[in-house]
Amino acid sequence: MKSRRTISVVVVVLALAVAWPIAVRTDDKDQDQQAVQDAVVDFGAPFPQPAGAASHVLVPDDVTISKGGTVTFFVNGGGHGLAIYPVSKNTTRQDIAEDLCQDGPTACAAAAAQNKRYLITDGKGNLIIDTDFNPPQNRVNDPTERLLATGGGAFHVASTSTATANQVQYRFSKTGRFLVICMNRVHSINDWMFGFVTVVGDDDN
Repeated sequence: MKSRRTISVVVVVLALAVAWPIAVRTDDKDQDQQAVQDAVVDFGAPFPQPAGAASHVLVPDDVTISKGGTVTFFVNGGGHGLAIYPVSKNTTRQDIAEDLCQDGPTACAAAAAQNKRYLITDGKGNLIIDTDFNPPQNRVNDPTERLLATGGGAFHVASTSTATANQVQYRFSKTGRFLVICMNRVHSINDWMFGFVTVVGDDDN
């Protein structure tokens, strides 16, 4: 009886070991099939916009494109700056959100929270953004590993339902996962205004 139990356990373990890589490969293949060459993302809720923090969103907040494709960001509303950083492929929304202000809208908007230093890490625990203490112009402006930053020293001008939104287009030449975050400290740290672009292609590891 003891030998039968041992054999059964070995069989189950081997079955799981064989099935797991297949499941992972299937997921990767499905992701490749869902990828589009070019995508459009609303950076800020599309019009008519809800008031306040509810408009500080990316729609959709996660897109998958093919290597060499572009994402065009329509910057809706005002006071936005757009930055892109590479992150690990396993990075989730929770990984980023847990490093931002957790104290609720009122407390996060207070000067004490605004002036704090936030260290934003990815799914592997790598430091992606160091917001520093009380930075100038209320900007999240860490240039380390950053692929793109828009708005110069100021934020994008406000667009409205009757005014054309600013458009920012970026071509992704490498595969991987990328964090897209608003450089406005209030929008990113208080309101969690960020999203992701996943780029797939023939050089995936």
